[in-house]
Amino acid sequence: MGGVKSKNKKNKRGTLGLGSMFEAYILLMGFALLIWAGISLFAFNLLINAGVIYPANYAEYRISDAFEQIKTADEVTADLIPEVCRYVVFSEDGKVLSGDLGEKDVETAWNVLSNNNYSDGRFYKIIIRPAEYVVLQYRLKPQYKSMWMNEHLPNPENLLTIFILICCLGIMQIFAKKFGSSIRRKMTPMRDALEQIRDRNLDFKINYSGVREIDECLAGLDDMRYALKTSLQKQWETEQEKNRQMSALAHDIKTPLTVVRGNSELLLETELTEEQKNYADYISESALQIQNYVQTLIEVTKSQEGISQAPVKVNISDVIADIKKQTLGLSEVYQLQINWREELENSESAISIVYDHVVRAVMNVVRNAAEHTPKGGVMNIMATYKGGEFVFAVEDSGCGFTPEALAHGTEQFFMDDSSRTGGSHYGIGLFFAKKVAKEHGGKIILANSKETCGAKVEISFISQT
Repeated sequence: MGGVKSKNKKNKRGTLGLGSMFEAYILLMGFALLIWAGISLFAFNLLINAGVIYPANYAEYRISDAFEQIKTADEVTADLIPEVCRYVVFSEDGKVLSGDLGEKDVETAWNVLSNNNYSDGRFYKIIIRPAEYVVLQYRLKPQYKSMWMNEHLPNPENLLTIFILICCLGIMQIFAKKFGSSIRRKMTPMRDALEQIRDRNLDFKINYSGVREIDECLAGLDDMRYALKTSLQKQWETEQEKNRQMSALAHDIKTPLTVVRGNSELLLETELTEEQKNYADYISESALQIQNYVQTLIEVTKSQEGISQAPVKVNISDVIADIKKQTLGLSEVYQLQINWREELENSESAISIVYDHVVRAVMNVVRNAAEHTPKGGVMNIMATYKGGEFVFAVEDSGCGFTPEALAHGTEQFFMDDSSRTGGSHYGIGLFFAKKVAKEHGGKIILANSKETCGAKVEISFISQT
């Protein structure tokens, strides 16, 4: 772990912080905005020089050029007035003689003439003629050459301001997207590392982004990756050691089992009563069954994926007969009464199953029921076969499943200490039964019996193709 941390510190040297990145983008964006404002003003001046837009003092120049002509003309007409101006002609007593000003503007023009002042943001020029006055109205703002544009469009200055603002917003949007895109690129090593961990690949090298905050997260992620890898490796080694110990224990168990089986066979060769022979048979067959289980355990511990066996076709009546024989043997040991029923579509039907697994799964259910049935109690067992589906229902007369057991009873290593605890029960039997049922396309259902008030387990298997 120490080596990993020092490596991470080395990678963090010379990196750039998110704050510095953001400041750099802000400076670049500000520079771009200034350049765009300069370009816009330069283009505006080009339009003025090209005559498309008149400068702010253009009206004064035009009035200056037309001043003498208006003053000395026999009659003031509209063609004498500069196109950027509006006008009104007053008599000496204030009567309007001609002009194109509106009523309000005429009143303002007369006030300007009387007070020699201006108002409303407009400027006025007074030209004194014999027995009359000419008042020209104009603005000191840039104007379009086209009068239609002057009437229908915002003032060139306002239009330029709006145009610059819109373009500035566009530039800000572009830089925001570029900043976001840059951050996404910098986050790529983080996403790659998370994907590797999600795919359970812990043997990869962290690529750093060059951003201090992101690299700090990546360094922490690398430490977590290393710790997780170490933990999983230790767990794997522990599992391997446990498997080796289980395999060794299974090998050791085979020796006393061989002795038990051998002595039971020798016992059968002596003169025994019929009842004693039945007991000796049970001992011999159970010892053989235990040997098979031990061999299975040995093979399982040699492979993490367990045993894969191909299904074989067997007669359904043979399967049921085997299970019944083992069940009756258990009933003798536990001193139970067995109510056995069968409903077979055809007793000669063949079913394709993994024989040993199915028999073992059913016997796990039976054994679990026997362990939790009081001495002298009753067990109801129903075996049915129809349409390729083999169903086995077992009811005991014990205390039944608790709500917790109904929900978790088929989970591995689950033990319901409150009601159904047995000395040899380690939460494996029903788990194995569920696994075998699932492998055969069936299921296992836990319930409480209305008839016996005890537990009820129903396990089903579908014939394999």
